[in-house]
Amino acid sequence: MKNSILSLLIVVLFLSSCKKDNEPNDGIKYIPSGMFIINEGQFQGGNASISYFRKNSSYTNTDIYSAINNVPLGDVAQSMSIFNGFGYIVVNNSKKVEVVNMNDFHRAGTIKGLESPRHFLGINNNIGYVSDWTANNIKIINLLTNTVTGTIPCGAGPEEMLLTNNKVFVCNVGGFGNDSTITVIDVTTNSVISTIQVGLNPNSIKQDNNGTIWVLCGGTLGSDYTPGTADDIGGTLMQIDPTTYSILKRLNFAADQHPVKLATNPTKDKLYYLQGNSNTTGKVFRMTISNPILQTLPLIDREFYGLGIDPTTENIYGGIGNYTVNTYVLKYQRNGTFVDSVKVGVAPNGFVFN
Repeated sequence: MKNSILSLLIVVLFLSSCKKDNEPNDGIKYIPSGMFIINEGQFQGGNASISYFRKNSSYTNTDIYSAINNVPLGDVAQSMSIFNGFGYIVVNNSKKVEVVNMNDFHRAGTIKGLESPRHFLGINNNIGYVSDWTANNIKIINLLTNTVTGTIPCGAGPEEMLLTNNKVFVCNVGGFGNDSTITVIDVTTNSVISTIQVGLNPNSIKQDNNGTIWVLCGGTLGSDYTPGTADDIGGTLMQIDPTTYSILKRLNFAADQHPVKLATNPTKDKLYYLQGNSNTTGKVFRMTISNPILQTLPLIDREFYGLGIDPTTENIYGGIGNYTVNTYVLKYQRNGTFVDSVKVGVAPNGFVFN
């Protein structure tokens, strides 16, 4: 009898030792490599989530954060960034940033003391920035303690940021009004060194393979929030020299066109964006850096709320906008050919690849 019990114990221990480190007993097959979909959730619904998609398509999870941490993520997931082995999930209406260890996606901390956080940007091993939309400033974060240590003033409604040559360029999207500036911050002193005038309400920013910066400005629907009316001002796409801050090129969209979600391909010689009559959704358009002309026909003729470009394959991912129920992400080849779809959470607004 004792020998039988001992044999059984050995078998159990052997099976346990063969189990993958990041595959818990509940069957969650998480590994750090994959695609993460930021599901915004319904405002005040508390149903924000992060969906997970393994690169080999063998496993998906519509709410990986809650599945692993056994707690809800919060209210309105705005964005997610990966820096130094940690994932920083910005939860806007919960006024926090949840920090997860990317090895296992377990919660490693929470950054509080924020009013309306929108995006996180890692600066160095010790410092990160969080754009705070209603506070009109950038919060300086001590990454060792996950605490706010200071603020940097900027324009109205700061959102997406770009770090290059020890400078951070901040898109001031306008908040509840309008703005047309990019704030430039020196990260060595955490102070503003310049302000660049751009198009109305800049919402996203990327750097190309030549080192120049592209800023997508959404324009405005006007006070009536209705496209095609007299106060409707179309968006612009602007190319900026990151050293002199001079405007190298300005491309104007039609009066009722409000582009969002600027993205680049793996070699950074193409720009992708969503273009439509709304300031939140649009069809997928693409432009080459060598021939910077706004296209009249979309690459993908379907409205999306979120846009992601795989940094390895250049596959295109579009999130279907819906604020009340779980919806889908559609996958396309880089030539615009549809591949498949996967069910995710509510209002998928962005993608992160690791």
